[in-house]
Amino acid sequence: MAVVAGIKIKTKQTKVRNPALHDEKYTGGEPDWSEEDLNLSNADFDHKLRRSFYYYNYYYNQKDARKNIVEYLKRNEKKYTKEQAKAFERSSDKAMPMTACCIIMAHIRANMPLKTRHIEFLDQCILDAITKAEPEAVEVVADTKVVGKVPTIQDRLQEKTSEIIGELEGHYDDVVLSTKTTFKPYDYLVSNNVVQSQLGKYESVYASRKAELEEAMAKKDEQLREGYSHYKAADFKRVIAWIDNLMSAIEQYRGVKKSLKKAKVRKAPSKEKVIAKLKYAKTDPVLKIVSINPADIVGASALWVYNIKSRKLGKFVAAAYQTLNVKGTSITNFDTDKSISKTLRKPDEKLKEFAKAGKIALRKFIEDIKATETKMNGRISTDVVLLKVE
Repeated sequence: MAVVAGIKIKTKQTKVRNPALHDEKYTGGEPDWSEEDLNLSNADFDHKLRRSFYYYNYYYNQKDARKNIVEYLKRNEKKYTKEQAKAFERSSDKAMPMTACCIIMAHIRANMPLKTRHIEFLDQCILDAITKAEPEAVEVVADTKVVGKVPTIQDRLQEKTSEIIGELEGHYDDVVLSTKTTFKPYDYLVSNNVVQSQLGKYESVYASRKAELEEAMAKKDEQLREGYSHYKAADFKRVIAWIDNLMSAIEQYRGVKKSLKKAKVRKAPSKEKVIAKLKYAKTDPVLKIVSINPADIVGASALWVYNIKSRKLGKFVAAAYQTLNVKGTSITNFDTDKSISKTLRKPDEKLKEFAKAGKIALRKFIEDIKATETKMNGRISTDVVLLKVE
């Protein structure tokens, strides 16, 4: 009703509706609870609880449930300290599994009475969320500048892992509630580029979950039998199959990651490092010959040397499809049959002739020397002058 110039005019009232609840005509309304529901049998109680699970899973997510969880912590302030409540507020939106979120929402919103097994389950989930929460940032005030805690790579990696586990828990809850799911674990791991080093953490969570389910299915533990009393044989089979599928996807993803991992390419040592221990004669003042740079040996196809003490002229020839190299004080990768030396009768004249010889002349230079040939052993000493490389 509005008043204009003293006259009352009827106006249409705007109806406020929540579009999120538009589908209630199909799903039914939010289930109501009372203390009398504690008198229900376990089967009837769990059947009603499953209806609550379906309702909250349909309309809400883990982020929506946070305010109800905070309210639950405040109502149980004797059990949870203020520090624990603050730690939970710093946790990820998906730190609590959707199953626990649904129980708390049913309790806070619809007054669902909690049984001992529900309280124990919630205590464990809340403790896990608090444990995974980011530590409180420490601020240091200096010169009016506030410096906050800078998260490390490991902190960010742990946060990402917690988020992914939270999302996996959401899909797990769908399977528990018999909700149809098109979740493909391998595609999910690929699309999120999950770090290989974190895969073991996901396996640890669901391996222990599977072991618990198998133990509950065997009905050997009284507490587990009561906790999973609402599970039928088909429920156990469906959930365990989902876990097996996830574990197989993780193993497949790990194998692909390993195959794609680039092998470390070992950097070749520098030539200077290779010839660092090589001992040779830098010069012979009598014959007036000087050694070349020993680094030129690495990668050469041939090396000429002269032994001052034995008067032997020698030639190292690289083995087929290889080049000469140096290891310690020796030449390597040479052909033991083609690498020979001969004694010079007149070293002064022969070495002058060697210095003037071109490539063609050098091909038969050592063959034309009339002397007994000796096989080269590869060792280089301080008596050996490095004459030439090819």
